[in-house]
Amino acid sequence: MACIFCSIAAGEAESYQVYRGHGLMVILDKYPVSRGHLLVIPVEHYEAVQDTPPRLLAKAWVAASALAHVYRSRLGARGVKVLTNSGRIAGQVIFHFHIHVIPYWGDGQLGRGVLTREEALSVLEMLEPHKGVVEEYLKGAGLVG
Repeated sequence: MACIFCSIAAGEAESYQVYRGHGLMVILDKYPVSRGHLLVIPVEHYEAVQDTPPRLLAKAWVAASALAHVYRSRLGARGVKVLTNSGRIAGQVIFHFHIHVIPYWGDGQLGRGVLTREEALSVLEMLEPHKGVVEEYLKGAGLVG
């Protein structure tokens, strides 16, 4: 079976991309738990957290932290969940390492509906002024030049 994240990375499948650089891509989750649910994904395929090289793993977690910062400190989310699943029994559905960044706005609107184009464009517009934060965090952590 083909990996959807590898297809997205290769430009063969559609996604709503928030960031791409330094071996990572950040896209909107197709089945968001809340408005702005993001996935931080290495471009290169690794099945799960334990399979991902340490430096790339560090970049992914630092990027996720940067995005959590944007949601909490700049956009007013009341909370943010940052997590990964490893193995089917732990809830992993796509077997390509990724980190979920899920903002909680306190509006009670949670679910796993399909992301609409309208919602995706709205989230991309909301995040646009903050696109540089991932780069800032990666540089601040000494993970990129």
